[in-house]
Amino acid sequence: MAKWAHSDVLDGGLNAIRNNAIRMILIKAYTAGDSYATVVANAVCTVTMASGDYTLSGSANNPRVCTTGAKSGTASANSGATPDLHIAFTDNVSKVLWVTDETSDQVVTSGNTVNFPALTYTSNQPT
Repeated sequence: MAKWAHSDVLDGGLNAIRNNAIRMILIKAYTAGDSYATVVANAVCTVTMASGDYTLSGSANNPRVCTTGAKSGTASANSGATPDLHIAFTDNVSKVLWVTDETSDQVVTSGNTVNFPALTYTSNQPT
């Protein structure tokens, strides 16, 4: 179950996601550190995101949380027989900003509706 965040996210915090992640992509496979080209080549479904689709929350001295809005789209490709599905957030140019596991790993067929759940990314206080 690979999870990863781009250094811009680590350096710029949750605003790097909210301000720059304009695509949410269901991908059929992912290995930590995969390039933007690899992520896009593995796309099964892509939806457009805007800064209003992200909510930042958390009180002072506590973890900050970025929550995405739920979305749906139409699959543009098949996932294959045994996918290792992940959800990637990209800037639609060259950067993969955030990737998280999609736990169902169900087979997706081109033309079917894909429902993206609300997801969270938590930025903890330094220890």
